Amino acid sequence: MHEFGACRVVRQRAFASPSGGQLVVVVWKSCGATDSTQASIIARGRTFSPETTPTFVSVRGHLDPVVVWSSERAVRIGFIPEPVQVDKRDQRAGDVAIFYE
Repeated sequence: MHEFGACRVVRQRAFASPSGGQLVVVVWKSCGATDSTQASIIARGRTFSPETTPTFVSVRGHLDPVVVWSSERAVRIGFIPEPVQVDKRDQRAGDVAIFYE
């Protein structure tokens, strides 16, 4: 668990790409009355930091992620249950295309 400011970040899971060179890291973030589930992509061996690692998706609530890498450059992601509110939903993270279910 990592805390900063009024927020608490708990790492949930990491999903490796087919070669294992990249990871989708999913965290739950609680900031006062606002809870969210967020995902980022990092290179294996790098340290995830909630302050410096950019997120590509952020949805309201603490949801369970479903992540499937199609290739080294494409990943599919969805959440159970389906999010009520999406705060951020990028189509790319670096050179990785992101598809939402």
